[in-house]
Amino acid sequence: MNKIIIYITLAVFLLGLGASWVIQKANSSYDIPLVKSVPVFEFKTQDKILFSNKDLMGKITVLDFMFTLCAGPCPVMTNNMTLLYRDYENVDNAQFVSITVDPSNDNEDVLKQYSIANGVNDNRWQFLTSDIDSIKKLKRDGFMLYADELPQGHAIKFILIDQNGKIRKYYDGTDKASMAVLRNDLNKLIKEINK
Repeated sequence: MNKIIIYITLAVFLLGLGASWVIQKANSSYDIPLVKSVPVFEFKTQDKILFSNKDLMGKITVLDFMFTLCAGPCPVMTNNMTLLYRDYENVDNAQFVSITVDPSNDNEDVLKQYSIANGVNDNRWQFLTSDIDSIKKLKRDGFMLYADELPQGHAIKFILIDQNGKIRKYYDGTDKASMAVLRNDLNKLIKEINK
């Protein structure tokens, strides 16, 4: 009977050791996928300044599509983006971009008031607008997200973009677990850019 207990204990120990090794190996070799390049675009910010795909270069960007009158997921997404904006306050090479899907309402002045209401006090978080056709094209063709029936039919995704303007990964902008994964990936890309 004692031999059986010793064998079981040894087997559990070895399985635990093996599992620990597998987890360590997975963490050390974890790679964030590369999806595609962000296409050329040029929209206006809440400060009426042009912002283009070139402004994504050299920084790690978290981008989403939203609109100010949204009563559905947008407030949760904006709250999550606000938390990121605050938490990465001292990280010069992290930036945040929100693109409206309701440009008929969300002009630069409306977006400026919305940015102020969400505590934006520098250029690390830009709110962008353009004409609806350009927004649909960027959303559908550029970011491969559903772009019909806007503004209601917008995606709830946060998109991680690296310092070379490459889309790396998508996250559920309303889900806490997904936001934790985003933070982990964001930290990884920030470390890489700072090497």
